[in-house]
Amino acid sequence: MKSSLSILSICLIVLSSCGTNNVKEPEYRDIRNIRLINLGPLQSTAAVDLVYYNPNKFGVQLETARGDIYIDSAYFGQFELNEKVQVKKRSEFILPATVKVDMISAIKNQRDLLKKKEALVRVQGTAMVRKAGFSKEIPISYEHTESIDRIRALVTTSPPQQ
Repeated sequence: MKSSLSILSICLIVLSSCGTNNVKEPEYRDIRNIRLINLGPLQSTAAVDLVYYNPNKFGVQLETARGDIYIDSAYFGQFELNEKVQVKKRSEFILPATVKVDMISAIKNQRDLLKKKEALVRVQGTAMVRKAGFSKEIPISYEHTESIDRIRALVTTSPPQQ
């Protein structure tokens, strides 16, 4: 028991002393394949592929990710990662996500959005990453100006015919 605690203590000291100053945040590249899954009066569900680039010298596994989406400071909905994603070092990767759109909020803000060509998209949430058997929850904080046409596609595309 005492040796297990010693080994655990040494591992914690080594991990906590590792510098994270040279860890770079993934770079947003694109939104692809917007697909409407379910259109509802209160909530609609869409699937999107988010394209990012990992500029780091190491890869990780993204276990989970979820958070809230805001458009021009108004609540738009929630996102959640659909599956675990292996992120390779210095390469692009795709995050297949589900977006649950709050239709009441989308309708309230529709008039303002129709007048614009672009809107500020802000995402706040958390992600769980894993590397070499260790997991860590990291905050997600993202802001980007996005084309209104892409946002509109989340709430106006016809669902697939069955």
